Amino acid sequence: MNPNLQIELRRFISSNVVSKLNKFYFENDALLIKAIDASIGTILIGAYNKIHEASLYNELVEIVEVTEFYKEIDFESGRLLSVDDCYKDEGNKLLKRIFDNKKSRITEMVSNEVGIKSETAREVLNFSALLVFSYFNYKKQVQEDLQSTLEEQKRGILNSIPLGIKIILGFSSHEVVEEKSKSRFSNSIFNHIFSNSGS
Repeated sequence: MNPNLQIELRRFISSNVVSKLNKFYFENDALLIKAIDASIGTILIGAYNKIHEASLYNELVEIVEVTEFYKEIDFESGRLLSVDDCYKDEGNKLLKRIFDNKKSRITEMVSNEVGIKSETAREVLNFSALLVFSYFNYKKQVQEDLQSTLEEQKRGILNSIPLGIKIILGFSSHEVVEEKSKSRFSNSIFNHIFSNSGS
């Protein structure tokens, strides 16, 4: 059984990072957490859609390995304890390759569905793209193995992202788990982890 990618990724984000991001964007903490939650799922589904392109996947992990963001993560403790605004430029390089011409539409959808400013949605997606691919690089995720993991966890990941984004990424409203459909965000695992985090 593969580890749940979303849970693993959410654990990297300390409360200090959320506070630091809020100093940049002046959003409600709960909305910012929802935006990060949705963005991580969105990046994972974007990776799922592109994972069969082995050369692109290898290019993305090579890009992230030399970023300042990658150097900020304490992989030994599994935490991102601080963040500066390097992700604004560094993450954009990844998003352009993952989403092609859909990047602007996805950004607006995160903004509208979560209820945050467009600028915040754009930067949270940049941040999330770097976090996801930093994790893939650190774990030395082989493209074939990652493809299998994403396929196995696809349904759960789809439940964590707004319907409009799912449709943009090529999935129907029926591709959800019924028991989770009543509240994708209020019962998010990330909220639970964050509320029980002492850091």
